[in-house]
Parts: sequence; C-alpha cells; structure tokens
Amino acid sequence: MGHEVVSVDYSPTLQEKLLGHLRGNSAREQVVAPRLMAAVEESKPDLFLTLYGSNVATQVLTLLRDRGVPRINWWLNGPLQFEEACRVLPAYDFAFTNAKYSVDAYRARGIRNVRFLPSACEPSVHRPLIGDPSLACEISFAGDWSENRERIIARLAEANIGDVRVFGPWRKKLPRNSPLRSRLRDGFFSPEQMVRIFASSRATLNIHTWYGRYDYGLNPRVFEAAACGVPQLVDEKRELRELVPADKLYCLFAYRDEAELHAQVRAVLADPRGARERAMQLVGHFHQAHSFDVRMRELLATVAR
Repeated sequence: MGHEVVSVDYSPTLQEKLLGHLRGNSAREQVVAPRLMAAVEESKPDLFLTLYGSNVATQVLTLLRDRGVPRINWWLNGPLQFEEACRVLPAYDFAFTNAKYSVDAYRARGIRNVRFLPSACEPSVHRPLIGDPSLACEISFAGDWSENRERIIARLAEANIGDVRVFGPWRKKLPRNSPLRSRLRDGFFSPEQMVRIFASSRATLNIHTWYGRYDYGLNPRVFEAAACGVPQLVDEKRELRELVPADKLYCLFAYRDEAELHAQVRAVLADPRGARERAMQLVGHFHQAHSFDVRMRELLATVAR
C-alpha cells in the first residue's frame, strides 16, 4: 500500500515482568510504556494501530491524543473477551471487532466507536502447497488448547472415524493418560509451518474457542485455512453466510454440533479428492476479498471519513 510502518512489540519479556514485579510496578508501566512512547517520539506517526491493546498504558494513549494521532484498536478475540474489550476499547478513537453481532452489545454499554472488521489471510503465506509426508494425516487440528477443544477432539478420536492429529502447545495441559498424547506434535508453529500442516492433511479442524457459547465471531483460522485450499471443518457462525458467496458455502464443511462434525468427517474421508476440489474453489475468493490488504484499506477508509 506504500505506507511506512513502524512496528513495536509491546509484550514484556519474562525478565521485564520480573523486574517490574521487584520494583513494585507492572511491566506495562515500567517497560512497555516507555518503549512505546520512545517509538512515538521518534517516528511521529500519523496513525496508531494496536491488536488487542491490553498492554498499552494510559500515558501512551494520552500522548497520542495530545498529538492528534488517531488511536485504533483491532480486537480479534470477540465475543469471548467482551468484558475485557469493554474495559479497553473506550480509550480509542476507532475500534474494530471480529464479531459482527457484538457491535450492538458494545453500543448498549455506551461504546459507540466499534465497527465490524473480520480477520483475514495473507495470500503470500496462506496458499495451496504440496504436502509434507512427515506431517501427513487425515484430520489435523492446529492451535492452542482449550477444555472444549480437548473434549471434542478426544471424542472424534474415540469414534475411530479417521486419523486425527493435534499440532500445538498441548502437552502440559493433557492428563498423563490422555489418548491424545499419542496424536500430539507438541509446540508452537510458525504461519509457514501451519500452511504445511494444512497441505499435508485431508482436512483441518477449526473449533472456535467460543464454540457452544456464541454462534457468531470468526477466528483467524477461518480465513487462513480457506486461503490454503484445505477442506475446513468449522463450527457454524452467522458471519460465514455473509462473507462467503452463497454458491460457495458448500465448500466449507460446517457443523453445528459434534454429530454433524462426525458426519462431515466421514463425508470428507469418503471422497478426499472431491473435498479438496470443493475447498480449492474458495482460494481465489479469500485471496481477493479477505486479504489483509483489503482489510487495511477498509480500516483506513473508515478512519479517513
């Protein structure tokens, strides 16, 4: 897009957290705030954008306000962290959420600066690749642990429908006797590694952290997996029907409950080639309509109005 971007990591390191604790101050106030303020002083930005922004101290936002710099927060964990968002977002001039049906709930709380802006894909990273035999499996799950996810995947494995593999930092969370331990490749992975996992799976499983609690709000995996052309087993969310063309909705393997999930898994494994051909129909649409370039243009157009 041609804009100069200065990125600042505002996550305190473990050493910084310990130092802040010893000094009786939070790491945010002791280390992160000066780091951000120094970046503002040096770069003199025309716009400030943060993801989540829970660690952005009040003095940083005040400095930006006094300099007339628009302060923008892109909150990508709605609706799960709605209460936390209600605490954080009022301090910003513009806020964006991944959960369309949270916008009215924010307004009911008097927070009127929130707009819907779903997550996205990066076509240069999230794209179809040739699979890696060392990662080959029938059903993959790539992501963080949650109690819900563990329960759903364990039941899927017990159903013996197909070879289910988990990729992510799960080992410390699983009971010693968990049957998922033998199906786990423990540890964090890069975006590039995640794409290789997708390419090596007959399908990938997407379970929103808020599955069973909210029927709206899309996580980033929806866009990343679709852009890679892997058959995606995803729990149904209302926004899907608004962001995916009606004639391509069948290219997502959506489910509303575990019975439907098991049925979709059986359907994919019964015809893996056909499932992949369906999923590949989504790649062009997601690259063109749901890239980060598209999202940033929409964000900047909103701020400029």
